[in-house]
Amino acid sequence: MSKVTLEIGEDLAREIERIVRDGWFRDQETLVLEALRQFIGAKTYLGDSPRMLRRFAADALNESKPDTALKFVDRALSLLAASKYSDLGLYQAIIELKVQILLVTDRFAEASHTLEEAREKLPNSPAISRWIERVQSRARQVEKDTVERQS
Repeated sequence: MSKVTLEIGEDLAREIERIVRDGWFRDQETLVLEALRQFIGAKTYLGDSPRMLRRFAADALNESKPDTALKFVDRALSLLAASKYSDLGLYQAIIELKVQILLVTDRFAEASHTLEEAREKLPNSPAISRWIERVQSRARQVEKDTVERQS
């Protein structure tokens, strides 16, 4: 069994002592253990929701943390893939967010690959087709700019 040692402020220590004294928990260790279980349980629940992960990814991207955003998006996509019933609208929204993240980090090949996989799942999606055109256009522009800079 692992052991955790931490320092807490006096106000929090008084609250813990009061709760134990009032009989809600047998001792401080039991109270802290229960608090950690509840906290981790709440985070685990949120981490298993593709819809929430999409929101976390969008927030991370807005905070200029594309690598973190990509982790949230990849987790959301893996949960959707394992799901018996897929929400195709949510799937498309997550794919579009992933492509935006990949474009911000200049990963055009990965963005193209992601969109091609999405097109297999959503063959009639005009939005996916437009994204493919945008990524190809942007990749050509970056390539052209690179050639011009080298000249």
